[in-house]
Amino acid sequence: MVDIYNYEDLLKRAREKVIPVVHSGERFKLPEADIIIEGKNTIFRNFLDFCKVMDRDPQHFSKFLVRELGTAGIIQGERLIFKGKVSLADIKDRINQYIKTYVLCYECGSPDTILKKEDRIEILICKACGATRPVTAHVEIKIQEEKIEEGKVYEVEIIDISRDGDGIAKKGSYTIYVPKAKKGQKLKVKIEKIKKNIAFATIVQ
Repeated sequence: MVDIYNYEDLLKRAREKVIPVVHSGERFKLPEADIIIEGKNTIFRNFLDFCKVMDRDPQHFSKFLVRELGTAGIIQGERLIFKGKVSLADIKDRINQYIKTYVLCYECGSPDTILKKEDRIEILICKACGATRPVTAHVEIKIQEEKIEEGKVYEVEIIDISRDGDGIAKKGSYTIYVPKAKKGQKLKVKIEKIKKNIAFATIVQ
């Protein structure tokens, strides 16, 4: 008997029968990170809100953050307290890393995933498309990150200030430095120069 279906046809038919739990990332909207400095500590005040949206264990998320930030931390109520002063930009960067590694499906980009441990190996299982992968495997998530180009104008939000006093914005995987910008501003900036994932821009009046 001849098999009239190839692998792609069978995969397509199987996916058509999967209940579309998540069609897009619309419901996966993280709150703005509420970070303050108190004395010698940095307080992530809405830490538990992030855990609830991502549906991840607070201990798991906190261990990742403190390890990647190279500091110590403790959960107190809804807050995560870091020892020392940690910049908002660094915390946001680590949050994005966690989401890519432990939350988003590498196949379809859905956040509707389950994290399980099998024989000491953490496995990410997507409830939307059924894909599975060990999180120790560095698999590139198939989501098109926005790229920026020299000479073009983009809208950005200044999330931090560098040691030299320049504003810092993030766009996709890029860190953008903007002279004369102030924290909290939403600006149009022109990209003057790009070095790998670092860009330098000027404010467009």
